[in-house]
Amino acid sequence: MSEENTAVLIAGGGIVGLSAAVFLRRHHVPVLLVERHPGTSMLAKARVLSPRTMELYRGHGLEEAVRAAPPSVFLAATDVVRAATLAGPEEYRGSRPPGESVGWASPCPPALVEQSTVEPLVRARAEELGADVRFHTEVGEVTQDADGVTVHLTDRASGRRYTVRARYLIGADGHRSPLRGALGIRTRGRRLAHVVNIAFEADLGAALRGRPVGLAYLARPVPGTLLARLDGADRWVLMVPYDPERGEGPADFTPERCAADVRAAVGVPDLAVRVLPAVPGTGRAVHTWELASWVAEEYRRGRILLAGDAVHVMPPSGGLGANTGIQDVHNLAWKLAAVLQGRAGAGLLDTYEPERRPVAELTCALSARLQQERAGAGGEDAAAARAGRLALGLGYRYDSRAVAAAGGGDGLGEPGRPGTRAPHLDLTREGRACSSIDLYGPHFTLVLGPGADDTLPMPHALAAPDGHGAGEGRLEVLRIGREAADPSGRWAAAHGVGSGGAVLVRPDGFIAWRARVWDAGTARQLPGVLAGVLALPPLPVAAGR
Repeated sequence: MSEENTAVLIAGGGIVGLSAAVFLRRHHVPVLLVERHPGTSMLAKARVLSPRTMELYRGHGLEEAVRAAPPSVFLAATDVVRAATLAGPEEYRGSRPPGESVGWASPCPPALVEQSTVEPLVRARAEELGADVRFHTEVGEVTQDADGVTVHLTDRASGRRYTVRARYLIGADGHRSPLRGALGIRTRGRRLAHVVNIAFEADLGAALRGRPVGLAYLARPVPGTLLARLDGADRWVLMVPYDPERGEGPADFTPERCAADVRAAVGVPDLAVRVLPAVPGTGRAVHTWELASWVAEEYRRGRILLAGDAVHVMPPSGGLGANTGIQDVHNLAWKLAAVLQGRAGAGLLDTYEPERRPVAELTCALSARLQQERAGAGGEDAAAARAGRLALGLGYRYDSRAVAAAGGGDGLGEPGRPGTRAPHLDLTREGRACSSIDLYGPHFTLVLGPGADDTLPMPHALAAPDGHGAGEGRLEVLRIGREAADPSGRWAAAHGVGSGGAVLVRPDGFIAWRARVWDAGTARQLPGVLAGVLALPPLPVAAGR
């Protein structure tokens, strides 16, 4: 059995695993991604990419491709209804209003686009950046030791078996996560129902009666059924709960049973239905999932790190699951790169779970509330839901050793607090308009206010622990008024510092540290701050002007 080597192996080729490959390649980390299915899923799953996700894609060369992609059918299908059948009388009907502008908070409005449309774009970008992407490849036995992980793989098309030796393994292998199961990691939360997805083609015009329905909560064929647009006028997905405790399982959903369930849900007994395969290239009629709200008790075991649905599952209302997973791996990518390239201690990886798990817990709680509202008698408060989603995407705060003054304050104002995402401001750079978000990554960035003392030596590069690698780990230094202009004059107030202050921003765009005034004393603090954030002894900082 042959053996290959890579820095990071990613198990799972959904949107989270593919995004992880893109993010890691921006840091020049060798990546191998494997996925057991022959291609990306046709099921829509997530339909809205949040402003924060679009910011991340903007920084990795994906925003234009996503914006140019065909929009979700939900853009026109704005109505949500509740009834016994689609053709029957409505018990409730609501409409999702168009999204409000988020320009005050982000340069990136949300993108209403199907996950099935986005995944091929992310895969193509990962491959363009040099990731080795292998679909139709199954993960077998996994063992780890102090130096790395050994993974047995099988090419499902040819039957070839081989092993890969990786420094780290990212498990983005879905809500059933064989990796999480093999590690014995438990979850906390609630499993509300087992659900099968039935993708199908049919002309539902008579049952719709001209209504622009995107989602329908139905009582047939069983209570809790959900009908949703898939990716075209006549393509839909029916989500039907089933009960394993009564002996029901995916095998019971034959093509004939699926067609009958569609007719029962629509309320048209003689409806012409064509059931579509759950996964292209397979004979499976249905795809199964859990309507659940839970978070894993651990995100990491040794050199195996879990992300996305492998560590959190939330109801689909709000479209928060995929966005949360993408943000998981963005948090993880820069940390893995810093450790692998010798710019951080392995302890930096210990900050992944403390930073991301609280976000998942809050997101699960919001999704569960939205699901209850949408399926309940009163319907969803759309404005409140939108505000909640935006706050979760842009307003959370990390509390870990990768943030200076974690667990406490730094005595400055609330705006720009360490651990929060650096705020969006409209700036200009080299004569062109830009967002302050565009200034950050893939390195640490020290931003100095327009009144900062420019007679001090400016640190321009971080040295690795062995004194090498400064080019890969350099600290970018930007001064407002020199490298970037602030026409509104809001930079200092937005960051909670004075005009002569300084803000240190991590590669993921989160504030690590700040000082009201950049002077000789605060300049001397910087190496120690960086050492603490990177889980290293004090770092030498190369000086220059």
